[in-house]
Amino acid sequence: MGVLYSFPEAARLSPDLVGAEAAKLVQVKGFVFTSLAEEQFYLSNNLPEQLRDLFKPLNPRRLDEDLLEVLSKKAQRLVLDAILLEDFVAFAYTAFKNVSLEGRFHLRRPGGTHLEPGKDRREMLLALKRLWAFDWSFDEVLGRVDDSGGVGLDARAAYVIGS
Repeated sequence: MGVLYSFPEAARLSPDLVGAEAAKLVQVKGFVFTSLAEEQFYLSNNLPEQLRDLFKPLNPRRLDEDLLEVLSKKAQRLVLDAILLEDFVAFAYTAFKNVSLEGRFHLRRPGGTHLEPGKDRREMLLALKRLWAFDWSFDEVLGRVDDSGGVGLDARAAYVIGS
């Protein structure tokens, strides 16, 4: 499995990899960063261990929201400061060129409402990291603690959609 697919290619793949919405976007200019892209990014930067250590002081049963706010900002910084591997960058730039994403576009999660805008290929990768970092915002982490009792999350797809 790859880390990036056009929407027509993604429509034939598992929704776990590309998001359930990908099949509806076959006529849209853009492509999908698969959940595998996020997973590889996290693993190549040792983020799971760093995030686990960062959130160790947090007790979900007696939640200290002030502490959560500080930890969330640190977690976002970890994600934003992590590097994208050179092969991944080259692959993403090729996909950007192949779908002719000139002008405005945005990135978002399948079914998500949070948008990260961009206008060139470099901004696309910065927007992707911002989208991944958004998962570590205070409200997002608090929602996971409320729903599951923990801060962890599963890797998910991200859509690059032309305007």
